[in-house]
Amino acid sequence: MEILNSASMSEADRLTIQETGIPSAVLMENAARSVFEYIASLDIPKERIAIAAGSGNNGGDGFALARHLANAGVVVDVFACNPEKLKGDAKLNYDILLNFPVSIIELAGEAPFFDSYDITVDAIFGTGFKGEVTGFYADLIESVNETSNYVISIDIPSGLSGSSHNVAGICVDADSTVTFCRPKIPHCMFPAKKFCGEIAVTDISIPDFNVDKVSEGLFLLTEDLLPRIPRRTEDSHKGTYGHAVIAGGSAGKTGAAMMASLSCLTAGAGLVTCMLPASLNYVAENGAFEVMSFPVGKGDHFHGEDYLDAVSFLKDKKVLAIGTGIGRNEETGEFIRRILKATSLPAVIDADGLYHTDKETLSSLSGRAVLTPHIGEFARMTGLNIEQVQADRLNLARSFAAENGVVLVLKSADTIIATPEGITFISINGSPALAKGGSGDCLTGLITGFISQGYEPAEAAVLGSYILGAAGRKAAEEMSERSVMTSHVIKQIGTVISELED
Repeated sequence: MEILNSASMSEADRLTIQETGIPSAVLMENAARSVFEYIASLDIPKERIAIAAGSGNNGGDGFALARHLANAGVVVDVFACNPEKLKGDAKLNYDILLNFPVSIIELAGEAPFFDSYDITVDAIFGTGFKGEVTGFYADLIESVNETSNYVISIDIPSGLSGSSHNVAGICVDADSTVTFCRPKIPHCMFPAKKFCGEIAVTDISIPDFNVDKVSEGLFLLTEDLLPRIPRRTEDSHKGTYGHAVIAGGSAGKTGAAMMASLSCLTAGAGLVTCMLPASLNYVAENGAFEVMSFPVGKGDHFHGEDYLDAVSFLKDKKVLAIGTGIGRNEETGEFIRRILKATSLPAVIDADGLYHTDKETLSSLSGRAVLTPHIGEFARMTGLNIEQVQADRLNLARSFAAENGVVLVLKSADTIIATPEGITFISINGSPALAKGGSGDCLTGLITGFISQGYEPAEAAVLGSYILGAAGRKAAEEMSERSVMTSHVIKQIGTVISELED
């Protein structure tokens, strides 16, 4: 499903009205009807409803909604802000509403209280709002937040921008948001997302072909967008699904490489070898029996001169993942840079592998790599601070992927998967259960496992991100989110894949 911003949504509206020939009043009526149907579906009291309506089209949606609610026998009070400024379809619906048994209260001074209503509908501002709410409108939004029993925002919580995930100031804190045609950026990305509550995307007759014309290649990652996972043929064998190598581990962090190896194997790689510093190889030998090991060097971390043995071992392999638990020793950095430059394998780079990847090494990865930084690691890679990255992470991720020819998986509560071609996915199917060490190692293993089976790096990144989130949710269904460990998540991977297979 495409994600739109204010400008692209406005253009889709224009195309639908001016070129497709659906009148704007019909779109407003459809929008109001969809909100009415959503309210009717809620299993909560709804005998008394207040609608806070602004003077733009969002307010027009609210006026039309009030009519549908009144027709259904609901007691409706409409609090209208500056009705003298209404025009177009919003004024049309306001004038119609004057003929209905609905109380319309014009707001000018003090903000009302909404605690006597079952539901308050926020129809103050629409997706085109920019800046920070001040003055009377700030007081009104504060009253909605503090005195309402249940809040439903029409299209977007008022005070948020339809083109940004940032929160500039006070905004409506909605229990539910009913939006139209497609989700918008604040519905999908934090911190704005946490103010949207449950999100319902409804059809108001804007055709898909008009959305196709305005889409900017940004998608909400849902199951229907995943690459196929075909069932295995009866004559397949371990060689059919590739030999993946996970290079990682250092003193005290060898478990990270083992977790990545296990998730790689569970994702379906035919063979998985964990490449470890030689003195730590006993961890692999005494760990998962299904994972092979390849000891390198002599110590408890990789050294630059060890890369020749590693490169020789990698000659007939399908994919290399490097960085999980590998440490920040400079000798290890030399090993990573040498091995990445000396091979042409698809590569998945995570954790301290990213710490050691310089610009020269990065240029050698164009067209064959998936990088999986979290926000802090990406800040270091871009030379920005964490606050700067958080504020503009979508654009930064897209630019980085395009400029460097890599697939970037920027890990967060809303994970961004950006491809060199400009196609970007946002995954919001994760769980707080994944907010602990080991989740990133699991993701690295998943992506590596799918590349081993022949998926393109971008396809593997999409599959890995989605499956990790789904597996985390399944694990959390069986225990407290705070108690879930990566081993629990890995055990759920097979169930998720089974559900996704053709």
